[in-house]
Amino acid sequence: MAFGEYIIPVGGLAVGEHEYDYVIDNEFFSSIGYSEVEEGKVNVHVVLSKESKAMTFTFAFEGEVKVACDRCGDDYMQKIEGEQVLYLKYGAEYCEESDDVIVIPTDQREFDIHTLVYEYIMLALPIRCVHPDDENGNSTCNPEAIEMLNRIQAGNPVDPRWKALENLRNED
Repeated sequence: MAFGEYIIPVGGLAVGEHEYDYVIDNEFFSSIGYSEVEEGKVNVHVVLSKESKAMTFTFAFEGEVKVACDRCGDDYMQKIEGEQVLYLKYGAEYCEESDDVIVIPTDQREFDIHTLVYEYIMLALPIRCVHPDDENGNSTCNPEAIEMLNRIQAGNPVDPRWKALENLRNED
């Protein structure tokens, strides 16, 4: 997949707001060689507010991606949504001043946002990806995997050194 549609012609745009819509799908994820996610569908709406010497990109996205459950290992669809803002300004040379400020050379006419779109989707994933509970509050994880984890945990008593450390903490 070529990422040409994600190249914004920042040099030729008029001052004002410009909007772009993208559907991030399996083809996009598989084209990122290092992607943790290979399947999903995420709608991304980008608003570019251009001023004479700077630009503000607002990325709003929602959808779902397939991830592996950190508890049972089975894949499931994780809903994601979020909004990120990026400030782009002109300077002498390319520089990432912070997580949300990028300086591009004054003669740069285009700006590729495909890596930003990917990174913002990955940042929207929870730290710990686990199957959501059902409407009754019960885990929807693979029951066989959970049973095996419970057997392993029951067969491994707590190391007594940890118990001694716990006692030290309780003395405070």
